[in-house]
Amino acid sequence: MDKIDILMISTSMALAGYWFITFCFPDIISPMAAAYDWLVDISLTMGYSGSFIVSLLGNATVLVPFPYVGVPYILGGLKDPNTSQYLFDPMIVGLAAGAGALIGEMTGYLAGYIGGSLIRDDKRSSFLQLVEQHPRLTPIVLWFLAATPIPDDVLIVPLGASKYPWWKVAIPQFIGKWMFLTAISWAGRLSLSFVEAFVVGASSGGVIGRTVETISMLLVVLVLYIIVKFDITKLSG
Repeated sequence: MDKIDILMISTSMALAGYWFITFCFPDIISPMAAAYDWLVDISLTMGYSGSFIVSLLGNATVLVPFPYVGVPYILGGLKDPNTSQYLFDPMIVGLAAGAGALIGEMTGYLAGYIGGSLIRDDKRSSFLQLVEQHPRLTPIVLWFLAATPIPDDVLIVPLGASKYPWWKVAIPQFIGKWMFLTAISWAGRLSLSFVEAFVVGASSGGVIGRTVETISMLLVVLVLYIIVKFDITKLSG
């Protein structure tokens, strides 16, 4: 059992404890509602720049998944309460978020480049082994990682350590990040009103509401766990 398995079990137990505590203290603040309100405040206050900054910070956390996609998602669906017009363009949100995400990811490349001698002596990632065996797949793998929620650092850091040209990393990464975060922003435009109603209903109190909230948070944790444990080399046979 590795650290991510232990973290998954600990988080699940913490959520079970939270579910039990809500029966003893039914007026306790919902973490789901608090997180949603926080993301909405950031989105309204910072707009496009918030999408850029949050995406940069989220992708600069090496090997630690950070749910930075919340801001682009909310920006895509925010409306003016007076006119019911959408406040932000999903294409521009995706462009700003993609640029921030690229800069954040390049910090991992830089970390590998500077500390290359240490990383080479360590066990190489399965992603890097795949690239070494199939060098023509490198841009495709970089794009695939950027266009999905799978952490990119498992490949970008070793590529920096091997002095792989930075621009060959940056181009497919930016294209993938831009596509991914634009899609996230469009998803917000199509479904934010439903998510908002769900958050309000799930956190409104009562056995059913708190149970739905706890299960929802557990599903998010499970998805993150699967993403981190995912091994692309298994797909290549």
